[in-house]
Amino acid sequence: MDQVTVITPVGCIGNRGVDKDALIRAIEETKPDALAMDAGSMDCGPWYLGAGKAHSPTLDILWDLEHVLCQAVPRGIPVIIGSAGGSGARAHVDATVEMIQKVARENSLHFRLAVIYSDIPKEYLLSRAENGTVGGTHSLDDGSPLRVEAVEESNVIVGLMGVEPIIDALEDGADVILCGRASDSAVIAAYPIWKGFDRGLSYHMGDIMECGESAAEELRPTLRALAHNRIPIIGRMEKDSFYLWPAVDSLACTPNSCLMHSFYERMDIRASKFPGGVLDKGDAHYTQHDPNTTKIWGSRFVDEPYSILLEGTKPVGYRYVLILGVRTPRMIEQLDEILADIEEIAQKRFGAYGAFKIHWHRFGKDAVLQGAEMASNVAPSEVGVVADVVAETADLAHDIACDLQTRIAFWRYPGRYTTAGNVAMTLSPASLEGGPVYEFSIYHPILTDDYRDLIQRQIIEV
Repeated sequence: MDQVTVITPVGCIGNRGVDKDALIRAIEETKPDALAMDAGSMDCGPWYLGAGKAHSPTLDILWDLEHVLCQAVPRGIPVIIGSAGGSGARAHVDATVEMIQKVARENSLHFRLAVIYSDIPKEYLLSRAENGTVGGTHSLDDGSPLRVEAVEESNVIVGLMGVEPIIDALEDGADVILCGRASDSAVIAAYPIWKGFDRGLSYHMGDIMECGESAAEELRPTLRALAHNRIPIIGRMEKDSFYLWPAVDSLACTPNSCLMHSFYERMDIRASKFPGGVLDKGDAHYTQHDPNTTKIWGSRFVDEPYSILLEGTKPVGYRYVLILGVRTPRMIEQLDEILADIEEIAQKRFGAYGAFKIHWHRFGKDAVLQGAEMASNVAPSEVGVVADVVAETADLAHDIACDLQTRIAFWRYPGRYTTAGNVAMTLSPASLEGGPVYEFSIYHPILTDDYRDLIQRQIIEV
């Protein structure tokens, strides 16, 4: 093959919705070899992985699946979807399989579905344990080894797959490939690599395309209309370069927009780690090919021992949230001290009943940047206070939140105007149940001689 064309219909399945008309036009004009897209992210925090829930609305996920499958399957275009359901664990994958089957039934579609699970059994990791740590792992955060306790405490552990399991499914004749947790770039790079194109260029093309039209910039003031849907991005891979352009003429992939997205969410703007090696973008070149298209070449893939990044969560308690409004200037002036005093009382009052934490967020004061907030001489006229209470049990979290509510409402502070009603209660009940709370417990790459040891796959005739 002299070239391969891949379309990314939407930056993330379930995120705002693919633009049906733009997708159809892109397919008819470019005759793509594959549609490849991401469906998840850990950007939304650990709860979605730990709870097994999607971070996009079900109706939006169904919208995207229907438009993608109904355009691709009848035309015989392979579909590749990564990080199913948002976080890519078995619960997310199985829920997405059910949605795919629903779309197929309602639209009389028939195809061969490869389902690739990336859940890592605890037994596999514990079998590699020695001296309290798991061999061949080290944290990307601080370089510490993966401890046995972290494995045992985790309720979900997934491995970030590369292109290899996807290529295996393509070799086996899958029409639609649904992956568990997967590298965003690998989902797009898999097809061109399968067809023999350069690994570095293929990974770099996926590195830029994975968020859809985020890699493009506006040529004309039409963002208000475009905001309703996500615009497909088209990538054409050739022997020594690749080309990127959006599916509408009002957007353009420019050297700046592609370069900036290549830097997006990267610890190192010149290199990105993947299973089996590193994408080196240090010598990459970006040129404007035509008003809407950028040509890129010069990136390369440097082989390294094969490793898969493990991501895990553990349950840490239950949450209740209290939302309050503070409008009194004298209370706002003393708010930090008031909340610190109330928290100290809560620790003394409830500490004997179990461990808990209170996380204060002061919107209008320093809730977003907290200690990094720039100093201001202008006092806010009102502050929204969110008390995030996380405790060992739901009952304890509830009681602490209710206690905080009463104490803040009636707290005596110097210069107080009133005898009660210091704050506005936003809702009734004032405290809302947040359910179980999870935090990340594992963020460690693990060396492996065979990725198939960590990946499970099944074929479903839909």
